[in-house]
Amino acid sequence: LTPTHRAGYCAFYGECGRNPEVNVSLVPSNVPCLSNTPARVATGALLSLLRTVCPELVRGDNATTRVCCSYGQLSALRLSVALSGTVLARCPSCARNFANLYCHNICSPDQSLFTNVTRVVNRTAAVPGLPLQAVVEYQCFYRDRYAQAAFASCRGVRLPATGGFAIATMCGRYGAQLCTAQRWLDFQGDKNNGLAPLQIDFRLLPNGSQPGEGIAPLDERVWSCDQAPSAGQEPCSCQDCALSCPPVVPPPGPPPPFRLGQADGVLVLCVLLFACLALVFLVAVLCGR
Repeated sequence: LTPTHRAGYCAFYGECGRNPEVNVSLVPSNVPCLSNTPARVATGALLSLLRTVCPELVRGDNATTRVCCSYGQLSALRLSVALSGTVLARCPSCARNFANLYCHNICSPDQSLFTNVTRVVNRTAAVPGLPLQAVVEYQCFYRDRYAQAAFASCRGVRLPATGGFAIATMCGRYGAQLCTAQRWLDFQGDKNNGLAPLQIDFRLLPNGSQPGEGIAPLDERVWSCDQAPSAGQEPCSCQDCALSCPPVVPPPGPPPPFRLGQADGVLVLCVLLFACLALVFLVAVLCGR
């Protein structure tokens, strides 16, 4: 359902109503419309909102910024980012990396390069003769390095209220101990998790491998948890990021053994002391005669 995989092309765009396959959701389960077309120019309110929600997608030096999301989609994304931010706020780099996953999935102008729509449902169009197809499932191809780095930046973030790891709430039945990058993403793409509006099949490809058919796995910049994502932010704390902890200075080792020449100094002193005591005893015996 995504015949064109090319830079500057979308796999979907706009909103096509709610997903009929999602019955319970904490946020509106609106799904995008199938649209394998060129990315749109972002201007006005859309560009302004993009600077707030997905600043990495804004082109600098007065270059034209193109996106594959509408203002309505970006507004919904802002709500999702805000919800995740409450859980990951203790670690700015983790929160930024997690937000960027969805910024690229939904708004990247090169969306078709790493996205392959696999299932749609028909929708009644507002304009007769223009049928719409709502996307309810798609494949998302990531470079394994990218996914692992994003996961690593969030793995140590804790929830102050419980003292546990935030990742435990984002990995389903696996919890924090058994969570991996693949399981973490699989839970995000599960339409039954109460947050995902549709099903996403995340495919993590080993570094250097190519899936073919024009697909190029997403491999964007990731901030390590000991890095600040922007000048106005701080790296994650030591409590949430082991890399931020100062190096542990090992305790000083034991002092070198006392030696006199090549011999053990203590042993030499003991021998000398014994010899002196023996000599004193001998002199005392001789004088007593």
